[in-house]
Amino acid sequence: MAGDWSIAAIAEQESATADAIIELLKDYNQQFIGRAPYSTFRLAARDTEGRLIGGLLGEWRSYWLHVDILVVTEPYRRSGLGSALMAEAEREARAKQYKGIFLDTFEFQAPRFYEKLGYTRFGCIQNYTDGFDRHFYEKRL
Repeated sequence: MAGDWSIAAIAEQESATADAIIELLKDYNQQFIGRAPYSTFRLAARDTEGRLIGGLLGEWRSYWLHVDILVVTEPYRRSGLGSALMAEAEREARAKQYKGIFLDTFEFQAPRFYEKLGYTRFGCIQNYTDGFDRHFYEKRL
C-alpha cells in the first residue's frame, strides 16, 4: 500500500476529522491501556467584579491531566492564585483517581513555581525558541 494515499491539511472548521483522528489513536491504544477517557478540563479565576484574572486549561488524557495553560494576570501573581488553580486541578485528578498531572513551561515562565508545588522535571528541550529552554514536568498523585 505504499504510496496509496494522500495527505492534506485539516481546516480549522473540520473538527470532525480531528475527532476521528483521536478515535483512531484510541482504537489502537485500547489493546494496551483500555479505552482511556479524553475530555477537556477548564478553570477560570475572576476578581470580585467578575473580571477574568487567570485560569487553567487542560485535557484528561489516558488517566493523567495535561495542563496546557496556566495563567494569572500580573496584579494577582504571587498572590497564591496560581497555586490555588493547580491545587484544584490536583483535587479533581485525585477525585477521578488519575495517576498524575503533566505539563510544560518555558524557563521564563514558571519552572521554579512548579518545583515548589512538588512537580519533577523529566525533560528539557534546550534552545526551544529564541534561546529559551522548554521544561517538562510531572507530578504523580
